[in-house]
Amino acid sequence: MTYTDFQKNFANIMQAAGYEKIDIPAYEPWSGRFCLWGKISGAMAYFYAVYEAHTAGIAGFAGLKEAVDRCAAAIAQRFDMRHTVIFNIFAGDLSGDVREIEKMIDGQGEFMMMSKYDVYYGADTAGLRILRNTGQPHNLDGALAKIQRALKGTGVAAAPSRFAQPVAKHPILCYGILAINALIFLLMELSGGSTDTATLIRFGAVSYHLVFTFGEYHRLVTPIFLHIGFMHLIFNTLSMTLFGMRAERYFGHVKFLVIYFASGIAGNLAMALASEHALGAGASGAIYGMIGALFAFTILRKQNVENFRAGVLGVMIAVGILMGFTMNQIPDMPNVGNAAHIGGLVVGLVLGYVLAGKGASAEVAK
Repeated sequence: MTYTDFQKNFANIMQAAGYEKIDIPAYEPWSGRFCLWGKISGAMAYFYAVYEAHTAGIAGFAGLKEAVDRCAAAIAQRFDMRHTVIFNIFAGDLSGDVREIEKMIDGQGEFMMMSKYDVYYGADTAGLRILRNTGQPHNLDGALAKIQRALKGTGVAAAPSRFAQPVAKHPILCYGILAINALIFLLMELSGGSTDTATLIRFGAVSYHLVFTFGEYHRLVTPIFLHIGFMHLIFNTLSMTLFGMRAERYFGHVKFLVIYFASGIAGNLAMALASEHALGAGASGAIYGMIGALFAFTILRKQNVENFRAGVLGVMIAVGILMGFTMNQIPDMPNVGNAAHIGGLVVGLVLGYVLAGKGASAEVAK
């Protein structure tokens, strides 16, 4: 194993443990042969400084150490940390000058938890062994275990990010759907009003008898683009912005269309079957399908979709369904199509689970 191998392995371990890489001005001749990682944990600030042991020798270490100390002190002061520990790791083939490294490590004295303290290790990438001062903690913050893992070889896998990566750069289909919704709403208003029953039927609203008695099955699709009143349009537009655009970016264009229309059709079918006399319209079934698909995605992938994680989406679903049933009990309130919401949600959950996949996200499309 080389120093470069060790550094790559150690970087993966640091990222998995929630550490962030810290850049400080290069100090020659250590440029490219040094890396600093930091993390705030409670009242403690932990830093790991990894040095290539042969680049400048121990004599050239003092200048860089001063830069590390200044950087660590500034961060600790900014976050008002009471204790700072800096783990200094000399990595590389130590067989040639192991005595010099041992002298450096052993000369640091007993460990005392002061406001700032240094712990020293040597990571021998040739002999795959660790040198340490026996008077210092052997595994504070799991440091010894981290070094041991990095020395095991190049097979240390980077921890998957808790944030998923999008597969589509721009939600162009969502933009198109929103534009169509706005255009149809305008035409409805000019043709008698979006709340007028005759206008809704003429533009394709759904009802049990229109679909199953007269065989107008296209009405399972057309209501997805209709809205009853301006507030209905605004609410669904905001919902599409929140959920639809994320669904398109993270599922991709084709899968988004499948989920959107399948959920919308399922919602309209559920609404028609729920009541023989109701007349329905709106994209709510499709939108609940988007939420359900995103929920399934976060559960299956164990990753967040931007600022949405599984728990947040689950609460949104529960609150939305509960509010729908509650609003229907309030006199003079617009009727909420709970059947459409639930029908779209169920289909969205199923398709989201099927289409999310367990593999790594693809690169963002151009």
